[in-house]
Amino acid sequence: MKKLLVLILVALPLMAASAHKYYFSVTQADYDVKSKSLKMVTRVFYDDLEKVFQERYDKSIKVDKTYDQEKLDAYIQKYFNSKFIVSVNGKVQKLSYIGHKDEVDYVVCFVEVKNITNPQSIEIENTLLMDMFPDQKNVIHLQVGNTKKSYLLNKENDKAMLKLSE
Repeated sequence: MKKLLVLILVALPLMAASAHKYYFSVTQADYDVKSKSLKMVTRVFYDDLEKVFQERYDKSIKVDKTYDQEKLDAYIQKYFNSKFIVSVNGKVQKLSYIGHKDEVDYVVCFVEVKNITNPQSIEIENTLLMDMFPDQKNVIHLQVGNTKKSYLLNKENDKAMLKLSE
């Protein structure tokens, strides 16, 4: 009986931990010298994005192919403009939303910042999904030329800063 009780006391927390959902996004940001733009690809789990959109904008939004894709793009663009802030050389930049594509478990969003010349510093503030999911983690991989750096952002630390010259 004691062994069964110990087994239950050990197994319950382990089962609860394994049932916990992870909240995670990944952004790859690359500076393209030829086009003078910072090109970014962000992967977000579609169900998390859908939940945020239904809470913030409209309960009928579906983040899938059955929903009007132009409307969905408008919501994604609106959301990125409020939660994904890029500054170059200390100045906030305008995001250009390019579009999205659907993958099996996530949505791939494409954005860029155009007309960047001589970047000395790039800062990305990424608070995507953090207001809905307190445990949200956003990874940013930032590359400018041969300089590469990765950042793990959370609610307490939501900015990635790459300084290219001191």
